[in-house]
Amino acid sequence: MTDSELAPEVSIKYSFIKNRQNPAQVFEAMALYINAYRDLTQLLAIAVGVEVNFELKLNDIEKSSLLSKISAVRNTIGDAIEENLYKSGERLFKELIPETETKTAEQVDCLAKALEHELSENFLTQLLPPCIDREKLAYVLEAFSMANQKVLEEESIIFLQTDAEGDGCRLNTSWRFTGDPKTIFSGRTESRRHADRLIITVAVYVGKSLWSFQSLSSEKKFSAKITDELWLNKYQSGLIPIGPKDVIEAEIMYDLYTPPVGQGPSQMRNARVVKVIDIHRNNAYQHEYGF
Repeated sequence: MTDSELAPEVSIKYSFIKNRQNPAQVFEAMALYINAYRDLTQLLAIAVGVEVNFELKLNDIEKSSLLSKISAVRNTIGDAIEENLYKSGERLFKELIPETETKTAEQVDCLAKALEHELSENFLTQLLPPCIDREKLAYVLEAFSMANQKVLEEESIIFLQTDAEGDGCRLNTSWRFTGDPKTIFSGRTESRRHADRLIITVAVYVGKSLWSFQSLSSEKKFSAKITDELWLNKYQSGLIPIGPKDVIEAEIMYDLYTPPVGQGPSQMRNARVVKVIDIHRNNAYQHEYGF
């Protein structure tokens, strides 16, 4: 028995129409599917902590329909791991069967969560939960979509594990990825302006350096300049005393940066206190602020 017969193997079956126009597209599509599948499997391997440069080799091509049999290059990954990665990859194809389009970060995140769940089921011995890189998954989706565009409506693509039971997984070749991986995961920034009550944790007695505050509404700590120069001059001249238990009511402006899905919480940037409205004296004990 040869090495290729022993190894886990995936077949990509392209059933194309007879006397097809532009036959080169058939081979172009097959190449795109093979590369996209390689990238998907590499992504899944990284998600479960398998450090490998996942490369495929072509074992065989059959006629009538175009059937390519591929498997991982030997000695780079264990057979059991390879087979589990193949099983997990099928989940993506199944998730896309009812869809016509994927374009948003939220939709990519849903697909990533489904893949992470499948990896958890197939890699039960993993100590850490699988984590799919959302942006890289978007590029994989884009690659499959490019391959789909070369397949005619009357044609079909089926992925199946060689010698496995069943008819394999038929791809939804009408599905398209219409998002831009470069932009849907770049985050967004919104300008905010509102009144808040602030505890001063670090005051500046000279100059216009950054002060440190804690918001009573959100309990978040942040640094900001005070651009209310009239109030700032009075405070730094000693005309407005502020004690350690005092709270200032102020109008603040800042940019709220929301990172891509799965890449951390929102961040307050470029904050400034544009107007000090009032000072509330001794209305709480310091330990109530959580210090």
